[in-house]
Amino acid sequence: MNTYEQSVTAVHETEVRRARRALIVIGLVLPVIITAVAVGLIAVWLPELPDPAATHWGVGSADGFGAASSYLWITIALGLGLPLLMVVGTLAMGRQQWGGAARLLGAMALGLSGLSAVMNLGSVAVQRGIADASQVGPIWPVVIGGFCALLVLTAAGWVLQPDVGPTPAAPLRPAHLSSIAAGERVVWMATATMPRAVMILIGVVVVVVVGITAVMVVEAHEAFWIPLLTLAIIGFAFASSASFRVRAGAEGFMVRSQIGFPRVHVPLDEIVSVRAVECHPIGEFGGFGWRLGLDGRTGIVLRTGPAVEVERRDKRPLVVTVDGAEVGAAILQAYLDNRAAGRGPVG
Repeated sequence: MNTYEQSVTAVHETEVRRARRALIVIGLVLPVIITAVAVGLIAVWLPELPDPAATHWGVGSADGFGAASSYLWITIALGLGLPLLMVVGTLAMGRQQWGGAARLLGAMALGLSGLSAVMNLGSVAVQRGIADASQVGPIWPVVIGGFCALLVLTAAGWVLQPDVGPTPAAPLRPAHLSSIAAGERVVWMATATMPRAVMILIGVVVVVVVGITAVMVVEAHEAFWIPLLTLAIIGFAFASSASFRVRAGAEGFMVRSQIGFPRVHVPLDEIVSVRAVECHPIGEFGGFGWRLGLDGRTGIVLRTGPAVEVERRDKRPLVVTVDGAEVGAAILQAYLDNRAAGRGPVG
């Protein structure tokens, strides 16, 4: 048995290394090549563009103008910057765990580089030889071409990467809890939060978004509500997913955001089984927060580490990362044992 387990582990590690190499090629090397070609062509075409060049289009024609050289930086930022963040983040956080989510991120990185190249090359190409950028026609054919490139390259990036599933969640050593007597009430409560480094990073992003929003509000005039609405949505998403209160007891398993929403309640009679496991959010769910895994599980996963996994009747299994998961799972199991023994509800 021990030999078999070591063999399985070794095979999986080999597969993960192969998947990581494929991710680097698909999600980083190919985007570098695509972006380099796009930047080279744009640099050659720049002398043929009007000054100022059209940089934004409305429904039918250009309505925003600026330096033609801005296309170089936009192409690099979108075509290489985004894939770089996606690939490096996946490699850093998915060290020994892999899965469909990591594979999808690599495919999307390739697709985004294609979208950026087609959109920016097309926007520059339609302006070549035009003296006045206001004469440029509609841009919708370029937009359609860009999204076609996104879909085709994302699909190709998915196919070209190996299909490596995550290793099954490793069960943690169960905590021991004596049976709960009738009339006795046992409740376990804990707080699940994101790591400090992630909180700081998100905070920096929010500050940057606030600054950009302030500038856009000043310049947007009639459409000032759009950046404000965007900021409100981002702020709510951050506040609602940064920290959760977790509770296990006679009422079942409850998870609630610190601001009150979202929340989920699994009554005791809807719990089929419960266990404490080691969770790897990147490998199993493709990221952090309230996630849906490709294996069908729902996850409230804020960090790598212990988690309570609850199998629900007629619903997706629920995974919640939280310190002390072994104790929370043991309390729920004790209540389930009472129910199975026919002692009825307790507490």
